[in-house]
Amino acid sequence: MATQQQAATVALPRARRSPRSDALWALLFLGPNLLLFLTFTLFPVVFGLGVSFFNWNVIEPPRFVALGNYEKLFISDPLMGKVVGNSLYFVFGALPAAVLLPMVIAVLLNSGLRGIGFFRSVYFMPLVTSAVAAATVFKWIYSYQFGPLNGLVGLFGISKQDWLFNDQLVLPALILMAIWHRVPLNTIFYLAALQGVPHHLYEAAEIDGAGAWAKFRNVTWPMITPTTFFVLVVTTINLLLGAFDMINVMTQGGPLDASNVFVFNIYRTAFIYFQMGYASAMAYVLFVVVLGFTAFQWVAQKYWVHY
Repeated sequence: MATQQQAATVALPRARRSPRSDALWALLFLGPNLLLFLTFTLFPVVFGLGVSFFNWNVIEPPRFVALGNYEKLFISDPLMGKVVGNSLYFVFGALPAAVLLPMVIAVLLNSGLRGIGFFRSVYFMPLVTSAVAAATVFKWIYSYQFGPLNGLVGLFGISKQDWLFNDQLVLPALILMAIWHRVPLNTIFYLAALQGVPHHLYEAAEIDGAGAWAKFRNVTWPMITPTTFFVLVVTTINLLLGAFDMINVMTQGGPLDASNVFVFNIYRTAFIYFQMGYASAMAYVLFVVVLGFTAFQWVAQKYWVHY
């Protein structure tokens, strides 16, 4: 009897808690994160959208131009065609190797080769290197006078190349670095997916007489297609948005805008030319492009991804 009375006494305060009290407690715990989100995410997004309809150089008062910035971007900017071409060249030049090469590396790492710990350390190293530090190292590697790359190609009788100051070679040089920097993370994704493939499927394939290629085609590939889809989407977004660091350190968009891609052009327009409205318009167009690429990949996945 006493135990029941004690239980009722303990349960009584809980019964009196109102929905308003629960909401206040929730707000107390969610408040700091919500404040940060509103201050550093939602407000800049809404403010940037508003700025895209103005001509504003930060110093003078903004002047409303409606869709003038978007009209300039699509119609009257003579540089935009080259910037878009450079961006597509960079993304589609790096994307296949940045997706397929990690898959090959992960399959080899998962196969139990000797010295596997050493190779895992080697492929993981670029992941812990910041993009700025990596760009600085690659700038030295591509150096015309003392760069190791020119020393290497010289062994094969090829003359020195000015990798970062040749408008034909600068984007391939940047693509090579982008692949090097993206491969480790994608390899980790693939390695996790491969370790999740049930071993009995390989045993069944071996009983049926399947060789290494048949096991990969009929067992490994169908099981890792969801990871491949994820890697494809994330890598595409990273290449569209993540080229700024290397280009800012290595080329500044040169020579003659040969390495000027969309995300760097937004920075240069905003913080060098102080055309904030036009830069905001470009940023929102880039957002729509990224959204379009992601939506296309999401729709296309039903034809090749196996869940």
